[in-house]
Amino acid sequence: MTLRRQLLLLALSALVLPWAAWRALVQMEGLLRQGQQQALEATAEAVARSLALRPALLPPAAPAVPLHALAQAPRLDARNEDWGEAAGPLVTDPAVPGLGFAFGQYNERLWLQAQVRDETPARGESHWPADLAIDALLAELETSQGPLVLRLAARAEGPFSVAGADGGALPLRVEAAWRETAGGYAVEAVLPQGVRLHGLRLVQVDGDGQGGKTERASARHRPYRPSPALARDWAALLPPGVRGRVLDAHGWVLAEGGALAPDASREGGTGLGRRLLYRALLRAAAVAPALPPATPRRDDRPERLAAAEGALASRWRLDPRGTRLLLSTAMPVRVDGEVRAVLLLERSNAETLLLADRAAAHLLGLTLLAFLASAGLAFLFATRLSARIRRLRDAAEQALDRSGEVRRFPVSAARDEVGDLSRSFSRLLEEIAAYTGYLRSLASKLSHELHTPLAIVRSSLDNLDLSALPAEARPYLGRARDGVERMAQLVRSMSEATRIEQAIAAAEHEDFDLARLVAEVGEGYRALLAPRRLELALPTALPFRGSPELVVQALDKLIDNARGFTPEAGRVAITLRRVGRQAWLEVENTGPLLPEAMRQRLFDSLVSLRERSRDAEGAVHLGFGLHVVKLVAAAHGGEAEAGNLPDGSGVVFRLRLPLP
Repeated sequence: MTLRRQLLLLALSALVLPWAAWRALVQMEGLLRQGQQQALEATAEAVARSLALRPALLPPAAPAVPLHALAQAPRLDARNEDWGEAAGPLVTDPAVPGLGFAFGQYNERLWLQAQVRDETPARGESHWPADLAIDALLAELETSQGPLVLRLAARAEGPFSVAGADGGALPLRVEAAWRETAGGYAVEAVLPQGVRLHGLRLVQVDGDGQGGKTERASARHRPYRPSPALARDWAALLPPGVRGRVLDAHGWVLAEGGALAPDASREGGTGLGRRLLYRALLRAAAVAPALPPATPRRDDRPERLAAAEGALASRWRLDPRGTRLLLSTAMPVRVDGEVRAVLLLERSNAETLLLADRAAAHLLGLTLLAFLASAGLAFLFATRLSARIRRLRDAAEQALDRSGEVRRFPVSAARDEVGDLSRSFSRLLEEIAAYTGYLRSLASKLSHELHTPLAIVRSSLDNLDLSALPAEARPYLGRARDGVERMAQLVRSMSEATRIEQAIAAAEHEDFDLARLVAEVGEGYRALLAPRRLELALPTALPFRGSPELVVQALDKLIDNARGFTPEAGRVAITLRRVGRQAWLEVENTGPLLPEAMRQRLFDSLVSLRERSRDAEGAVHLGFGLHVVKLVAAAHGGEAEAGNLPDGSGVVFRLRLPLP
């Protein structure tokens, strides 16, 4: 990855800002809901205290039983399906665990339903003598007509006659029905119109079928009805946006009032973004499982059950009909330390959602701007830094020209690491330029300084040759002359190398046909290479821009090198071809292969593989020809390389020159 992309990737770490803003928003919404819960609990406590100051509006002290207002007259069949919502659950008494009962009123008539669990059936008629061990239910009623005891018993399902406690007749006509159930029996009875109930106690008589019986009596319950004053006055205590109910200890609704605030997520002007925000906030909130829809007359949610036991309870739930949360708080209403009713208040988190919406608009907007600003600044910084590094790279690549001269390196005035690097490069190139200049002038200085000592040595050897030397000294004189000639050739080669490098650097380039040039000079090599065979493989034309003289000079060096290593029966081939955007000029010859260790050094100066470092005419060979080939290739922007032929028959030298 480039530096700019790396810094851009690093700038993406600023995405943690929107994430942190979102987490802060979720936490803020949670704190707002916590504040709402505390406020609703305080409201519930205040309303519960107000209700406790008017105990006459509340159900009587326990034990008490609600007297339900029936929507229609039930069918007298000992079934409770036609009792509506008052059908259940039935009131139970700890003293009679197998008995459940309920009272209802329709058109000034009182209805009683009871379900009894009985595992030892011993059925009998209610008008039989009371001392018989049969299954029966005794209802001890305190009515407006005075005390009344109903003996409810039957041998078979259907209507039956109700008798008194001893099986005798009653002072008024009571209708009843009996029904067998899977675990016992059910009884339904109705009192005459105009009889009012003030209290009751139920006694379960359980015959064991063997002449014995057991009696279990409930506590004396007081019936009660919802107070009209409670339903009329208490709702004024509720603040706006709060819906409330007053429930008795059994969960039946005594009064209700108030209304929830409108669901902001369902308003017509709510956009998609706001709805998505609300849903995301709701998913992040910890809420209780949803409840089935509550009935208008009863509420059995867990917080109500906890409040009936005397504890304050609150829960958040998802509104099944909207995108919001509903908070319900149940507060016990105590009178003289006894729970007489339960106050249940509800409100939505509409206010917190609106506040969170406004906060999200500002917070997420600010974090987005911060992210864009940081990412933009990082991108600009990365662009500027990468541009400076590219300029430094381009300057380093152009620090040396084709001739090897060191150019002036631009120095940055910046005081950062990139500026320090440019100044270090500048100092390094200055030292390289000084050392290169010293090396360039070294050859000419040495050749100039060695001329005089060589002339002295040569003249001294000539004088010794004219003098009478012993025969055994003559070989040493010949060796001395060979050494002097080699040193003289070395001095001349160094002078020639300096001139060639200067000539290559000063050569002018022009447009010409490279194929035609190689064809013209190639025919002249046949006589030079004879008796060796010369092969030419050239295209019809190949436009090229460069120095024809330098190309011919490099080709001369390659042919001279091939002539020195190719046997007389061997072959030399000159090939020119176009490969992509390059021209490949190759000289192949049969003969010995190149040593692997010398492939990278062949084009260095003063490196030769010829035996005794002499050429075909026996002259001293200093290994400068292939170095000239390398200089010519570099002057044209190309490169020179050497390798063995794939079939192992010889070697190939190749110039790769760029085409215009």
